Amino acid sequence: MPDNFDVQSKDEDSPMMVGTYVGMFGPHKITVSIEKVVGRTVMGYSIVTANERAFSGSWSREPKGDFAIIAKEPGDHKEDGVFALTLSFKDRSLHGYWEPLSNPAEQVRLNLVAKKFKYDPKVGQYPQASKKLLKAADVENILPNELQIMRNEIYARHGYSFINEEMQKHFAQVDWYMPIALDVKTSLTQIESKNAELIKRYEKYEAQYYDRFGR
Repeated sequence: MPDNFDVQSKDEDSPMMVGTYVGMFGPHKITVSIEKVVGRTVMGYSIVTANERAFSGSWSREPKGDFAIIAKEPGDHKEDGVFALTLSFKDRSLHGYWEPLSNPAEQVRLNLVAKKFKYDPKVGQYPQASKKLLKAADVENILPNELQIMRNEIYARHGYSFINEEMQKHFAQVDWYMPIALDVKTSLTQIESKNAELIKRYEKYEAQYYDRFGR
């Protein structure tokens, strides 16, 4: 049994499906977390584009041994919807779709793989921003758009789900990125916090100096 799955029920017919699954949601990254299975009820949450929503529903066994999951978000948010997914133990994946309650015709296809989040300070284009205390000389000759990526990589390494659409789309294309939180400030190391502040100052300075890079 994959190590990303935990037993949540003594019922032999209950799937051992608890875990986190990540993949694309249109042009964005989504993480679906199945938190608990009680009897035939499944509960969890999803996080995408700085939006975290709980869901609950039911599961059933399919003829080939996989498990079908239908889970609905609360419905008190304009972007809430329903997940219709199949959990395959063979390739550790969730396949199916999400459709908005407001317009079921606008389905988003999902192909998610099981993955545990792990903080790694070595990943990214600018890992130095998480590994050592930066000096002015390390950032003063870098253009504003690159500084923006350098700073936001610090947050991305901790699984921050970005509000900024440009950053959402940028990190959606990065293999190691996995959105798991709406606020990661308390997770940053002291080095990362100081580096983020330094980079932010130079972003503003360089944006003023290079007019064409204005926000």
